Amino acid sequence: MNQAELLSRKVTDRTLVGGVVGLGYVGLPLMVEMARSGYATIGLDVSERVVQGINAGTSHIQDIPTDQLAPHVKSGKIRATTKSADLAACDAISICVPTPLGKTKDPDLSYVVSAAEAIASVLRPGQLIVLESTTYPGTTRELVLPILE
Repeated sequence: MNQAELLSRKVTDRTLVGGVVGLGYVGLPLMVEMARSGYATIGLDVSERVVQGINAGTSHIQDIPTDQLAPHVKSGKIRATTKSADLAACDAISICVPTPLGKTKDPDLSYVVSAAEAIASVLRPGQLIVLESTTYPGTTRELVLPILE
């Protein structure tokens, strides 16, 4: 069985472990939807306060009420961390970090670069990496891929 077939099987039988880098207004809802669909998820964020709150079952964003988050944390489907090494257990990782605009109205990609570097430190064959952060076409190929290679 090749890596793509193995990943597909994990998706089908709900044994895939999902990872999310950036637990803000995009990342946390993604984690909740993954958990709701039956997948275990590990979320990485640089904020210890955010990580501690999520692991206590408390949401820090308005779109995800605590009563939607807490049951998934209690069941073990959602876990947050500040340690990039924990992403090694993930089969698929989504990058959901901010890309604020700089003074020249260009996206600041430093968060994307940091996320890619964190993933590169634990990358293994068969992992699926998805860039969900808002940015210009070509960012994955031109910026993220060279870091992961």
